[in-house]
Amino acid sequence: MKHTFSQLPKSEIEVAATIPFNEFEPFFKKAINLFSAEIEISGFRKGHAPEQMVKERAGEMKILERAAELAVRETYPKILTEKREKELSAGHDFLPIGKPEVTITKLAAGNDLEYKVKFAVLPEVKLPDYKSAAAKVKKEKRDISVSEEEIAKSLEWLQNSRATLITVDRPAMFGDRVEIDFEVRHGGVHPVRSQMPEAPADPPADRTSNGVKIEGGESKNHPFILGQGKFIPGFEDALLGVKAGEEKSFMLVAPPDWREIALAGKPLDFSVKMNLVQERKLPPFSDEFAKNLGGFESLEALKQNIREGLTSEKKDKESQRLHSEIISEIAKSAKIDTPQILVESELDKMFEELKLGVGNMGMKWEDYFLHIKKNQEELRREWQGEAERRVRIAFCLREIANREKIEPTKEEIDARANDFLKQFESVEDAAKKFDPEALREYTRGILRNEKVFDFLEMV
Repeated sequence: MKHTFSQLPKSEIEVAATIPFNEFEPFFKKAINLFSAEIEISGFRKGHAPEQMVKERAGEMKILERAAELAVRETYPKILTEKREKELSAGHDFLPIGKPEVTITKLAAGNDLEYKVKFAVLPEVKLPDYKSAAAKVKKEKRDISVSEEEIAKSLEWLQNSRATLITVDRPAMFGDRVEIDFEVRHGGVHPVRSQMPEAPADPPADRTSNGVKIEGGESKNHPFILGQGKFIPGFEDALLGVKAGEEKSFMLVAPPDWREIALAGKPLDFSVKMNLVQERKLPPFSDEFAKNLGGFESLEALKQNIREGLTSEKKDKESQRLHSEIISEIAKSAKIDTPQILVESELDKMFEELKLGVGNMGMKWEDYFLHIKKNQEELRREWQGEAERRVRIAFCLREIANREKIEPTKEEIDARANDFLKQFESVEDAAKKFDPEALREYTRGILRNEKVFDFLEMV
């Protein structure tokens, strides 16, 4: 096997390899055996069909592709190991990072296999005076204070969480807890569009519709607090005065920014049945209220506990802000030949996070791009700068850790990893989802970064 290395821009390297046919043929034979064990051929047990029949059934190109995959998987790590040993003997470091890009450049029956692999290597990181950068940002540290209004809001939340529910036989009012069945349709007969209010101040008029039911537009025994504004404008107003057992139909206009892009600004027909109306009786603020919450001696003791909790929360947020500002300042001035492969990989992660968030909002992936009026390629281009910033920050954190000899202990790594594993029912359940060594390495990276931030905050 022959191979050559080429230095590319952006701390990337390309290796071009040629595997002669006589060395590639065993991989081809192995691929045939794998297909033979997978496919069913009448009259033969899996793995026992004649080679020619397997070729005909699987297709020669598919077998070649599988053979190429096997060959690259075996030969590429050997090429890297040989290169690393040579570089280390010459006093140089050689550390491939990120996911390599493999391209098969020649693949044909009876021929040599040729492939190329492009990968990134750890670039040289020239840091600015990171201690001075940290000191400069720390001068802008904000004072922490908690207002009486914030304490009052927290108390109000606690009061609402301890409300007593009393089922009542009266018209629903704002503040009541209600349970409803509802169904939403679109495409029914409606008044002239110009006469339809965008967000009616008064409850909409009763009406019926034979429109089409929208996807996810129904629910049974749906609970909520009337008046908290969890639905589209006008919906909760329409339920004022409705008693348990009563039904009501009405029309509203979907907001312009509604999650269902195709229906934004369009008329929707709602059919609602009120199943339950409950009055919420709030406990009065008193020493007894505080004692029932968690053994606080008095209402003042509860308020003090809230003040301390809010102060701690604000301190954590301010610390996170400082960490972000400090490392951004350092990364901005650092000289790094950032590998584009890692930038693209970071973009992929950012898109996966976005896709998860869009799904959690109940919006379709395609509708999201209609909503922001951009396509995926445009968004990737727009996010290039942020993706590169994140990669640069990772390199800076690693370099500072190396220079300052910052490293978590084995005990710290084990403790954090065990805390993470506690969310699973058993060790076996966790093992199905996470490789133990990969988890330890991930935990090590998180802890090391935390220690770097602590160091920068203290210098």
